[in-house]
Amino acid sequence: MSRPIVWLDRSLIARVITQLLAPFAHDAGWEIRTREDLTAAVVRAEPGIALLDTLEALALVPAAWIAVDLAVFSHHASPVVLRTPERPDRIDRAVVSVAGCRPASRALARATVEPFFGLRVVAWQQDGGTETDTTLRVVEDEAALVRLDEHHHDLGRAWFILTGLPFVSHLLVCPPGVSLEARQAFARWAQRLPGELRDRAAEIASDLAAEQPLDAGRVLSYLTEALNVLTPPARRAIEDLLRRSHSGIRPPQAEHYRSLSS
Repeated sequence: MSRPIVWLDRSLIARVITQLLAPFAHDAGWEIRTREDLTAAVVRAEPGIALLDTLEALALVPAAWIAVDLAVFSHHASPVVLRTPERPDRIDRAVVSVAGCRPASRALARATVEPFFGLRVVAWQQDGGTETDTTLRVVEDEAALVRLDEHHHDLGRAWFILTGLPFVSHLLVCPPGVSLEARQAFARWAQRLPGELRDRAAEIASDLAAEQPLDAGRVLSYLTEALNVLTPPARRAIEDLLRRSHSGIRPPQAEHYRSLSS
């Protein structure tokens, strides 16, 4: 009998979760798989419970359902930052590079850059095209968790100011075929993970800031609030992100949300 699989990407939060989850998963005979380019297609080909980028997760619906037991979101500090060559209020027209960013981060940028900063985006660079001194760039994870100043602007925070809602970066999805026993086991782990992360957030933030030039306070703020159950406001935030980013993706319906234990 094959071992149940849990998929995680290589985002900062997923790397932290991997460390927290590994002792439980290995003792229970689970296989933790990580991929930098974790997509819906990967999970569709080799099914398992997956913590996916929000837009990638929605690509699996309705074949898989969104598990409300765990999600990644932020209110006050997020790992998605806009780098600008000067203060945004001095920029009228801009090219914004989102090269290398996950789909949810790209959607966040499309939903916030123009309305929040009041500038006009004349082009979005999706790949690693030529950047100039006037190109605005969206960065993620450690590259984003630096001290904020007139050149670094937290887009998750901008989203929260615009909407009053969290930025939901990752969703937990469960494809058909995962046994009830496996789902219930993961649900128990998911219930423990937020508290464990909050307990260790200061230690993790300090370690990360010692290794790289990060803002330990922002890292701590992000980690402290990153994991939670998928609340009704977070569901509304998903719908709002899809609408404001003009994603063309239909929002999930109520029946697409379930607990792993159900």
